[in-house]
Amino acid sequence: MIGRFAPAYLMGAFYAIAFFVNGVLTPFFPVLLQVKGLSGEQIAFVLATPQVMRMFTMPVVSGLSDRARDRRQVMAGLIGLTLGFSMLFGFAQGDLAVMAVGSILLVLSYCVGPLADAFAMIMERHGLGEYGKMRLWGSASFILGNIVGGYAMEHSGSTAVYFLVLFGFAIALLSTVAIPPAPPAAAPSSAAALTVLRKPAFLAVLLGHAVNQAGHAALYSFGTILWRANGFSDFTIGIFWAVGVIAEIILFALAGRMFRVVSPLKLMAGGAVIGCLRWLLFAMDLPLLPTLALQVMHAGSFALAHIGLMRFLREVVPTERAASAQGTFVIFNGLAMALGTALAGRLVPTLGSDTYVVMSVFPILGLIILTAAGGGARRLPAHDATFRVTGGEDLMPAPSPDAPAR
Repeated sequence: MIGRFAPAYLMGAFYAIAFFVNGVLTPFFPVLLQVKGLSGEQIAFVLATPQVMRMFTMPVVSGLSDRARDRRQVMAGLIGLTLGFSMLFGFAQGDLAVMAVGSILLVLSYCVGPLADAFAMIMERHGLGEYGKMRLWGSASFILGNIVGGYAMEHSGSTAVYFLVLFGFAIALLSTVAIPPAPPAAAPSSAAALTVLRKPAFLAVLLGHAVNQAGHAALYSFGTILWRANGFSDFTIGIFWAVGVIAEIILFALAGRMFRVVSPLKLMAGGAVIGCLRWLLFAMDLPLLPTLALQVMHAGSFALAHIGLMRFLREVVPTERAASAQGTFVIFNGLAMALGTALAGRLVPTLGSDTYVVMSVFPILGLIILTAAGGGARRLPAHDATFRVTGGEDLMPAPSPDAPAR
């Protein structure tokens, strides 16, 4: 039965099932930690520590995926471990135990998205689907997790949210069977091509993007808590999260047409500009409708920049290093997000929503790094003729004898 469906629909199905639990965890895991008795700084530690730990775990996971005969087995093992630690979290008692188990749970769950993105980008390179249209199903499911999690928190409390997390990871484990098998391996890339992951320009682009995304740290870690302090209900907060992801979905769906002639670096830079404006406005503690409008800006601060990064990786990274490139990005993103989360944990108890003003510095720094990296990035070798990092006419499709039929 499964074999009758196109690979892109199967990958979209996996995104949809696996990202539901992310929609519950992102806004409400800080509340679960708070219910367990952790302080604001301890919550920040739990949320920031996995970002650093991924420096060590993501290279191992991505390396296993690149070398595995069947990448799906690596994904299944990863989600299985995450489910195990989620169950252990329910029994954890005492600050140290809760912090340790919570940190490991998050670091494992954070590896799922980048690994799925690597699968999807390989499929797109082989003409088996468009990344944005596969990824949007994960975003749609994330919305469902936001809304269901908010409803459960408001009407049944934190215990119901915890069981939603268990249910989400259990279903995600079963859904790994939906991941399409990897396409046949292409001819091996040259040794020189495989060194792109160590090129300063490549690393600078990843760093700039990661610093830009670190501006989201206060929202991801304390957005729910700050909105609660401003008098919004848990259900309304779930709607806030959902609106941001709806805007993200729309952008993912339209990205192939809207941005075909815009370079990946310019997309990332645009996301940084929108992010800076978004965080400055968030500091104003706006009422319901303006807050909803700011959540729509998530399509720019996150989705626009993310699409730019994925296109950049698609162009310059050989297929054999697709997961490893995601792992390298996760390291940079983890370090930047850990810094942003730790800073937010220090500032939120005293500054409250004014913490967002400090967050606006991150996209400014990211924009500076991306601008400085632009010249070197344009000289990186291309491994996909469909997109060019230089922008303009170079982004138009180019005929290639190696390009698969679409």
